[in-house]
Amino acid sequence: MRLRLSADSRVYIDLRATGVLKALAHSPTLVARPDVLDVVAEGDALDVELEARVRASTVEPPGDIAASDRDKMRENLLGPQVLDARRFPTLLFRGRYAGSLAGGTLTGQLEVRGAPRRVSIAVAVARRDADYAATGAWEGRLTDLGVAPFKALLGAIRLEDWIRLRLDARFAEIET
Repeated sequence: MRLRLSADSRVYIDLRATGVLKALAHSPTLVARPDVLDVVAEGDALDVELEARVRASTVEPPGDIAASDRDKMRENLLGPQVLDARRFPTLLFRGRYAGSLAGGTLTGQLEVRGAPRRVSIAVAVARRDADYAATGAWEGRLTDLGVAPFKALLGAIRLEDWIRLRLDARFAEIET
């Protein structure tokens, strides 16, 4: 069976505000869209190598904040202090999914700012009509990914050194 990652798949990036003025800050959830990829499944047991890419330019700030705040957040996100999208235009995951069409583990290297870091995500898979929905989450520190937490106003507004990546991947069966 051949599965294709659908265009409505998302990676949600949860961040938490802290600091004296955290009430004025955002605890944003950023949204990234991975590029389409195909996965070949042989039988019920799966052991599949995969490479998934997210273009840094597709990572979006929350839609429920003022347009000017979104623009500032996006500029900061793509700038040299965070993703450095000019030098590193792609976030890359290289790894392996081991399990079944019911669930398993996704392990590999997540490359952020050109440096790979090991991640492991327990994945649950559910059948939705003719498609499959895969969900999972990884928590870690921004600094583990080579990203310094944002701060402003001498640290009165800042992000915690914490990040959660949540997968919401949709796969459709395709003809071979």
